[in-house]
Amino acid sequence: MFVHLGKNKTKTMKWGIIMATKRGLGRRPLVRLISFTVALIVALTATSVTSYVMAKDYRRSIEYTFQRALSELTEYVNDLNVTLNKGQYATTPKQLQGISTKLWQDAGYAKSSLAHLPVNEGEISATSKFLSQVGNFCLTLADRVSEGDSITDADLETLDKLSDYASQVSEQLRQMVSDLESGRLKLGEVKTEFKKEGEEKDTITVDSGFKEIEESFTDYPTMIYDGPFSDHILQQQPKFIKGKGQVSVDKALQIAKEATDIATLKHAGDTNGNLPAYDFTSETTRISVTKAGGVVEYFLDSRPVGEPTLSNGDAIKRAEKALADMGFNQFKYRYYALNSGVLTVNFAATQNGVILYPDLIKVGIALDDGSVVSYDAKGYIMNHTTREFTMAKVSEQEARGILSKRLTVKSHAMALVPSDSLSETLCHEFLCVGENDEQVLAYVNVETGMEEQILIIIEDEMGVLAM
Repeated sequence: MFVHLGKNKTKTMKWGIIMATKRGLGRRPLVRLISFTVALIVALTATSVTSYVMAKDYRRSIEYTFQRALSELTEYVNDLNVTLNKGQYATTPKQLQGISTKLWQDAGYAKSSLAHLPVNEGEISATSKFLSQVGNFCLTLADRVSEGDSITDADLETLDKLSDYASQVSEQLRQMVSDLESGRLKLGEVKTEFKKEGEEKDTITVDSGFKEIEESFTDYPTMIYDGPFSDHILQQQPKFIKGKGQVSVDKALQIAKEATDIATLKHAGDTNGNLPAYDFTSETTRISVTKAGGVVEYFLDSRPVGEPTLSNGDAIKRAEKALADMGFNQFKYRYYALNSGVLTVNFAATQNGVILYPDLIKVGIALDDGSVVSYDAKGYIMNHTTREFTMAKVSEQEARGILSKRLTVKSHAMALVPSDSLSETLCHEFLCVGENDEQVLAYVNVETGMEEQILIIIEDEMGVLAM
């Protein structure tokens, strides 16, 4: 701390020293007094700098949590919207059960992401209630149909309303993500305000984006089932790191530095829940390493991405190489999505030629220089384990005969797909072409010969996705 003293103050200071000497304070005690004062000032300055650094690290931790949770919440709510649209056309107990389980799962994951946002629970109560009720209503509807009841007009009306609300929330969340990526929305806009007099702690309030989402629930229907939302999904234990020992924060930091080649990474906090991890940050980089096993779970470099110099095909090859460099060789590219100059590629693990769709890893490649700017292995860590496959009761030829005559098969593969009750089903996967030249994926159960799923492949300038 530096203070500029004028001439008059200097004279006063000197006069004070002379007076002190005359009053009996010796030169040595005076020097000690001055030295103590200087040391105190230095100590206070160091404390201020340390507090500033700690506050900055804390802010980075909040920003990291917000950015990741917002991205995941947007993805899950978008999935809810798509699945609710499908639910309007389901009539059989099996179809409804599959759709209900998917909705229940996505709603659970969305609530988990919502809980990680640094916002006051009271500010997002309507959003949280909506997610709870989506899961409850659809499971209850599936149970009723399985017992012989029919879907009523009131049920369809409720599904319509749920779909409308999901669409609104999805659109608003996508806008928030877009604003975040363009710089219009700053992570710091999750602002801290002091509580009223008499309250001890600060409260973190939601920004304008979430306020708009909450306001969209003003006329939300009250007839939807309000029962307790099952958190079974959120309590699942990650299979890939089951039984692995805990790593220290220092070991995790070493792993993070080796993975990113960034020496300036610092510990920014911990992620709890069913997949505990250490979080590290440095400038625009965020990375999470699991506490069990020390596995890199998530990575994001939010640097601005320049004009593209790579093609989508080149970026996919870069993503494949990045996975191989990390020791993941038995993976198959499935789909990709392009957003803000970053191509995010979805890879599924394979086992003896079988595609394991639950075991996903996503790799994001910046099209300006081909660098890895995002990585998400949560699906793989949560689901991957060695499976035991039995001989298929339904052959490929028999499965082909089950398909619609309007479909022309182009290729065949064996695939493990998520099924009802959070289980997995081994299927014949057929890539087909429909009558209108649309690409269709059809999945036939190798045990029962039942058609498990039908997906439409959507390919445009923004990517290749299956819906």
